[in-house]
Amino acid sequence: MFYVYVYRDPRPTKNLQVVYVGKGRDRRAWKHWEKQVRHNPGFGNFLALLRREALVPIIEIVKDGMDEAEAFFEEVRLIAVHGRRDLRTGALFNLTDGGEGFGGIVRTPEWAQRISNALSTEVQKSRNAMAAADRWARPEYREKTVAAIRIALKDPEVIARREAGRAAFIHTSEFAATMSTATTKMWQDPEYAAKVRAAQDAAQQRPEVQEKKSKASIARWETQGSTMAAAIKEARNTLASKAKTSAQATAQWSDPEYAAKQTANNKEIANRVEVKAAKAAAAKALWADPVWKAKMLAARKKHVAPTQE
Repeated sequence: MFYVYVYRDPRPTKNLQVVYVGKGRDRRAWKHWEKQVRHNPGFGNFLALLRREALVPIIEIVKDGMDEAEAFFEEVRLIAVHGRRDLRTGALFNLTDGGEGFGGIVRTPEWAQRISNALSTEVQKSRNAMAAADRWARPEYREKTVAAIRIALKDPEVIARREAGRAAFIHTSEFAATMSTATTKMWQDPEYAAKVRAAQDAAQQRPEVQEKKSKASIARWETQGSTMAAAIKEARNTLASKAKTSAQATAQWSDPEYAAKQTANNKEIANRVEVKAAKAAAAKALWADPVWKAKMLAARKKHVAPTQE
């Protein structure tokens, strides 16, 4: 008995897109991944990319228990539904329309017409799209797929290959442009943007993440503190930065609730014993400076009203 299988792209932004359709039996579906693909450079490069990124393709048996004729028919149908990259009709790396190697088949006009009729209707295309969406909507299917990806990403060997791949992999300008367009399109979806922001916020609140960020910040300030302080000071001294800070402060203090809360907080801080002691010590240090003392006495004398004779 034969089956028809598909390879799905495991990268998060690809939504398990089908990239290859094949027919076989036994372990045929897994041979592409286990051995080097030589007859199809595009598909081989895709699998090599996944290895560099330490990812594993999703291999799915979409239909099983068929004779060879039925399997070839299903292969041809799926290739037509998903479309080929080389013909710019879809995302598949397949280089033919399927049905190759079927020993002894006589491709009569009636057989060809049967294939054409099965694939040409919008109903059939819609049915396949709905079937794919239905599989992903099933919790057990989705959880199984996601779990397999997560397990693979935690494997030490996979992690090592992924890091090595990241260091060696260079994105082409075409790839970067495609990713930029896809990312922009996703972020234009309010539901997607809200979901990602919520996930990011939740991740940033985890104790281990905050601890890691704190340690990284301390280490950076220890090694680059003077440079970072100078850069911050320079950035804050620009007219644009001062105007922005002033506008933000004005907006905050225009809120009665904020103003009352901040005033009470400032008053509480100013009345602390340690704060008063620090202010007294600072004032004493200033008056100990002859230049500053002379300047202050001159300013006071200037503002004293002249004695009337």
